[in-house]
Amino acid sequence: MDAKDRNGQPATLVVVAPEGLCLDFANTRQWRGRPEPVETLKSAPDLLDWLRSALHPSEPPTQALMARWEAERGSAEADLAAAIALRETIHGIFDRVAQGMAPEDADLDGLNQALATLPARRGLARSSAGGFGWKLVLAPSILPDLLAPILWSAADLLVKPLPARVQRCANRECLWLFVDDSKSGNRRWCSMSSCGNRAKAQRHYRRRKGAAQAAD
Repeated sequence: MDAKDRNGQPATLVVVAPEGLCLDFANTRQWRGRPEPVETLKSAPDLLDWLRSALHPSEPPTQALMARWEAERGSAEADLAAAIALRETIHGIFDRVAQGMAPEDADLDGLNQALATLPARRGLARSSAGGFGWKLVLAPSILPDLLAPILWSAADLLVKPLPARVQRCANRECLWLFVDDSKSGNRRWCSMSSCGNRAKAQRHYRRRKGAAQAAD
């Protein structure tokens, strides 16, 4: 039986996922290059908040999932742990791709196992934002199905002819993953407004310091 929405009908989601959705998910663990990275998915509700934001404007129907978490002790923690394990599998794959290396077999096996449990992409539907998306009918195990767009994104990105477009931020403390969509194909930073500007400021500081020392 399919999951039901408020009206007792099968809960559906029209998925229009950006190309780098899987990388956005991998980046929910921030500052991976630091001794203590920052975890943004500290609880199951944090995960749902991220999914609502990432899959906007098609908000995932999450009431049934939250009800199950309340009814089944430990289910929220187990779902969160499973989602984070998948996130780390995805990160492991594309972190190696960004460095020009082949993914580990264990990570590919993990991704394939997760893909095998997902509903098939059997139909298209118009999205509320215009254009088309995949129509996803949610099953009773709602959280794995809500992760389907992320896993589809990972598979689609991995089979593209130019995997070298997946890059890792040159800031050794950041190491965010991103799809290089620049015309030159030599983008180095996850964002010029953050790591890019930080690097520029550091270079400027070193030049001024060097000039001052030379003047002395």
